[in-house]
Amino acid sequence: MVEEIKFSKYYKSVKYLESTLDIERPEYMENRHSDGSFFLLRMKELIKYLDIDLSKFKYIHIAGTSGKGSTTALVHQLLIDNGKKVGSFYSPHPTTSIERIKVGDKYISPSDFTKLIEKIKPIVKKMSKGSKYGAPSYFEIFLAMALIHFTKKKCEYVVLETGCGGEFDATNAIPAPLVSAITNIGFDHMQILGKTLEKIAKTKAGIIKKGSICVTTEKRDKLLKIFESICKTKKAKFISIKGSNEELAIEIGRQLGLKKLELKPLKLSCRLESIQKNPRVILDGAHNYDKLKSTFNNLENIKYNKLYLIFTLNENKEVQRIIKMVSSSLPKGSEVILTKHLIEGRACAMPKMMYNLFPSGIKDNISIYTDPWEALERVIKKARKNDLILITGSFYLAGELRKKWILEEEILRNNETF
Repeated sequence: MVEEIKFSKYYKSVKYLESTLDIERPEYMENRHSDGSFFLLRMKELIKYLDIDLSKFKYIHIAGTSGKGSTTALVHQLLIDNGKKVGSFYSPHPTTSIERIKVGDKYISPSDFTKLIEKIKPIVKKMSKGSKYGAPSYFEIFLAMALIHFTKKKCEYVVLETGCGGEFDATNAIPAPLVSAITNIGFDHMQILGKTLEKIAKTKAGIIKKGSICVTTEKRDKLLKIFESICKTKKAKFISIKGSNEELAIEIGRQLGLKKLELKPLKLSCRLESIQKNPRVILDGAHNYDKLKSTFNNLENIKYNKLYLIFTLNENKEVQRIIKMVSSSLPKGSEVILTKHLIEGRACAMPKMMYNLFPSGIKDNISIYTDPWEALERVIKKARKNDLILITGSFYLAGELRKKWILEEEILRNNETF
């Protein structure tokens, strides 16, 4: 209770920021505008109103269907290890809003977060009333806050994880980065990015700018040719590597001229995070087909008796395709608990609808709880010592339930996740 009072101004600031999700305006994530450049122009207008000097930083810009967040974190750590002052912007956050903005080893403090909200409020009001682009979006406001914070902290390097896509993502308002990285291409956000891998690749390749370096771990020749062609047009150096996200981060470091390229073990919240033993509980924010397939592949290396899967999906995902894959990946005797996350403005697929998509042989082992906390409580009571509880399908679900083990107030007090 004392901690809640201490951070009451922060919670009010978060509520204000979340309230901007309800403002009527063209929304990039809803694809309600024919020209995607509209959103970039709105971001640039917000930057202009806030007098943010984008030329102060050396940028590393990271796009891709999966692995963006982990690659961002790895590059961030490499820069720290080489004595560089670096800020990074992540999306989404697992548990609390400050986790999106990091400088060095610390997230932005709750008090600095609140000060930035107060600075931006009048600009949001001004744009809402007078701008031809309307009020800035939740993501655009968050990115502007990060850039102001990086300026205040005198960061030399800034690592930006795209929110969605690349070409018209708000992060693409920056000038040419030193390195543009594309982790991979998969089917996600197709209503915005396109229905084919080629269209998605072209959209993500929109982060490649004149004179920069593009590095990718994408392996399909037809997509590599797209990247190579765009690099040729933009006079950008193209590097294709056949490795993992760790190897991608090392290659980025090499292209930046860093001397120390040895990666330390990196703990990331809600990325196959083992947070409890006996029964073992794993939190994983995998939320699209490729990420979830990777998650279930990783389970094959873990020993356990029975799997309990606490699961939800956002409604804008490939729900039918994902559930088909999950169904085929479940070990015999697994129990599935369908639920929802609690984040306003981010609609879940309805649990009953998801239930209907599972094959009949699995339905007998499925239960539905609309309250994820009730679902977790029931499963923890039921699971035995050597069982495995996997919480996945949504970063928001994993991040919310993580509070059972690591309180939000603890993160806010220490400006750290662990």
